[in-house]
Amino acid sequence: MGSQRTISKYNLEYYVPDMVAGKYDMPTIYPTFYKPEKLVGFNQLNVANHSAGVHFYLDDYQFERVWKRPAYYIDKLKQFDCVLTPDFSLYRDMPLSMMIWNIYRSRLLGQLMQRQGLTVIPTVSWADKRSFDFCFDGLPSRSTLSISTIGVKKSNEANRMWQRGVLEMIRRLHPKQLLVYGGEVDFIFPEDIEIVYYKNNNIERLRGL
Repeated sequence: MGSQRTISKYNLEYYVPDMVAGKYDMPTIYPTFYKPEKLVGFNQLNVANHSAGVHFYLDDYQFERVWKRPAYYIDKLKQFDCVLTPDFSLYRDMPLSMMIWNIYRSRLLGQLMQRQGLTVIPTVSWADKRSFDFCFDGLPSRSTLSISTIGVKKSNEANRMWQRGVLEMIRRLHPKQLLVYGGEVDFIFPEDIEIVYYKNNNIERLRGL
């Protein structure tokens, strides 16, 4: 192991070797079944009602600081109803190594939040088919999971990629409940999954709704 500064920079002090899964040692998150009344963005932490759950369906720069100071921000998140795991971006034109790193960071922070006693709902994200090799590792099966529909309607390709990922997630993880952030899209979910929709409150806030 490297120096203490290096360990802290990469949050290695929080890594538990026997709580990982898959080829890339993704930290595992155990199952939960929970449905928050409302979701608010991490960027509204200082003004949001504590009865809401906190989501990270935002640009990465708005929550990169959670990775840099996890203990500080987890303390703040403890005041809220529940928390979704950070949604670090995956793009098709990203190097695969960056995608793996972003999934790893999301899982590690989610696991750490659970170990600190927070109610944690895992965010599921993917890019193209290559990401299926690791993007579901460490996630619980037969649990509540969250996905986003933001950007799905931008193009037919985005829609196809999203649908492929949803079908793969259902096949591998068999979620009992899905929290879908960003509004409805034209997709028929299996009847045995409870689907809960949440509007994109960032858009509503910008419109002054």
